[in-house]
Amino acid sequence: MKRWTAALPALVFGLASLGLTTTGCKRSRAPRVEEVWNEPPADGQAEALGALAPPWPAPTQAVLDDGLITYWLHEPDAVTTHVRLLLPTQDVPALQSAAVLAVLQAHLQQTLASRGRSRGIDAQARSGPDRIEVALHGPVDETARALTTLGKVLAAKAPTGGLDSARQQVLGTLQGPVSSSEVATASLVAQLLGRETSSQLLLRGDVEAVPPETLLEAWEALADPRRSVLVVHSGSPAAQHRPALRELAERWHGLGRRPVPPTALERLRHSAAPAAVPGRLLAEPTTPLRVIGAPKGNKPVALLGRIIPTATAEDRSLARLAQRVLQEEADASLVVHGDVSVLVLRVPLSTQEPERSLTEAIDALVTLGSQRQPQQRLFQAAQLWLGARVVQASLDGEDWTALWSEAMDLADRDEDIVGALAKDARGMLEPDPEALQAWVRKWFDPRNGEPGWQWLVTGTSDRIRRRLARITPLSEPTVP
Repeated sequence: MKRWTAALPALVFGLASLGLTTTGCKRSRAPRVEEVWNEPPADGQAEALGALAPPWPAPTQAVLDDGLITYWLHEPDAVTTHVRLLLPTQDVPALQSAAVLAVLQAHLQQTLASRGRSRGIDAQARSGPDRIEVALHGPVDETARALTTLGKVLAAKAPTGGLDSARQQVLGTLQGPVSSSEVATASLVAQLLGRETSSQLLLRGDVEAVPPETLLEAWEALADPRRSVLVVHSGSPAAQHRPALRELAERWHGLGRRPVPPTALERLRHSAAPAAVPGRLLAEPTTPLRVIGAPKGNKPVALLGRIIPTATAEDRSLARLAQRVLQEEADASLVVHGDVSVLVLRVPLSTQEPERSLTEAIDALVTLGSQRQPQQRLFQAAQLWLGARVVQASLDGEDWTALWSEAMDLADRDEDIVGALAKDARGMLEPDPEALQAWVRKWFDPRNGEPGWQWLVTGTSDRIRRRLARITPLSEPTVP
């Protein structure tokens, strides 16, 4: 569900705080199951799925002399070491730009790759929730070298040449116009999160216009060990690599210009979500349908979305199960973002009866809340969701640091990180059909549920807009 790419595509949602694809998750219709309403899964089946959240031992935790919080996850006999550095971006003005983040990410990736390639160390950099994540992967006997490489790159005080090269690399990826679907998704997510659309949409002109001094200021703010978190997953214990960790701390220092949060979660915790706008779709209080301009030739599409509180494991489980069931019928994305989740539905519009496309989509959401799902069907949905997560972890080389990063977004305290994934998994594997039905009726029903819905259309002609105006008020067309 969460997907971020190493080279930053044309969109960075929520100032790198949200990983949401522009077209949503693809539909994946689950096979129908016999409607046995109250038959729980076999114990062995549930235990096997519960193990999909890794039962890792308690990590070795330390704070290095430069203020960097570290977690060392020791897996005996593992032949690969994974090093992941989490660099927060959320509260720094210099980092509140998709263009700046794209250049910094590209600089980190290409510099780390050039230094580590000869040693068999693979380097990646990606945007995560309100942060940039730098990951190094290599043979276990190159663990010290990976830490040394990381320190050398981050210790650079004014990498002007590297940043300029990274800017050119980013510009090379921005070929052709941005699609109307990308513009619309960025606009809706910005509206839901209360942020500026321009800070989420990566455009060629924005990358070209960033002054070198802004890039340097952003680099200094990003490369601060006193506000960052390091996670290592290795077959060798932390004690064996104390010299390399000591060297990392001696080489890499922050500038001391910002307050230092004392815990890992305080360093990485997302900013508070905005208050929900009181609005429903095709019901009172009515949310006007926003119209976003688009180049000719773009197909008409509508996007519906809302913010949903998901601060607890139970709420997250219900949200994931509901999205998984909805996904069988609609193009729906759900992304956990701190204590809330962002739901976005993409609805292609008929050119002949666009108003019918919208009303049918909303009616489908209403119908979903009126149906009680069989317990076995919900368990099957949990199987698919948890299985997909573990398959991805396997494809990533059993990198526990990626799952640890996800667990940090789910925990309430540092000491809860180790069990956060398992706690969420247990909640999904114990579905309550009645609780899910009530939850869906409350948060997924645009007509009668909780207010807070927003929607927009793009790629529409004058004729299509006139037909849409028959069912809901329209805003004046805007050009992004």
